[in-house]
Amino acid sequence: MEKTVKPDSLLKKVGSKVDLKDKILRNKKTFLEKNELYGIITKELLDYLGEDLLTAPASTMTSLHNAFPGGLIDHVLITTKYAIGINKLLPENLQVESHSIVKVCFLHQIGKTFLYKWNESEWHRNNLGKIYEFNEDVTSMKIGERSIYYTMKYGVELSEEEYQAIINYDKTEDDKQSKWYGGTLSTILKQANDLAIIEEKNI
Repeated sequence: MEKTVKPDSLLKKVGSKVDLKDKILRNKKTFLEKNELYGIITKELLDYLGEDLLTAPASTMTSLHNAFPGGLIDHVLITTKYAIGINKLLPENLQVESHSIVKVCFLHQIGKTFLYKWNESEWHRNNLGKIYEFNEDVTSMKIGERSIYYTMKYGVELSEEEYQAIINYDKTEDDKQSKWYGGTLSTILKQANDLAIIEEKNI
C-alpha cells in the first residue's frame, strides 16, 4: 500500500499563519478523543489505516481544498462541526442522534487514506498547485464506496441510515435515488461536507 507521508518541507505551513505540525497534532488529539468517546472506529480499522489516516490530504490540488498533510482529518472535523450545527437547526422531531452524526462524519472519507501520493514533479507543484497525484495502486472506487468497504472489513457496524449517508455523500446530482430518496442523515452529511469545503477554500 502506497503511504501518504510527505516531505517535511510541506509540513512547514498551511496558508501563512498556522504551523502545520501543531495543527496535525491538535487534530489527531481531537479526533482520537472523540472517537474514544463515541466508540466509532474499531482498533482493527485504526491499526489498518495507521498514521496515514492522520497525515493524508483531503484533495490533490491547492485549488481544491486541504491539499496538505493532515488535510483529511481537518476536513472531517470541520464537517462534523457543521453537521452538528445543521442538526440543531432542525425541528426536534427531525433531528438525528448526535452519535450517528459524528459517526458518518468521521467515516465518510476514510476511503481517501491511501488514495493520494506526493507529486514528485516540482513543476506541477509550483506551477499548477498539484501537490499530490492519485495512487494508481489503489483499486478505483468512489470515496463513499471505499469508506464503506473499510468500515465493513474492519468491524464497524452501521445502521441502514448511516450506510446510506456514507455511500451517497459523493454521488452526483443526476443520481436520482440519492438526490430524492436520501434520508435526513444523508442530507446533513452532504450539506456539512459542502460547507466545510467552502470554509477550507477561504482560510
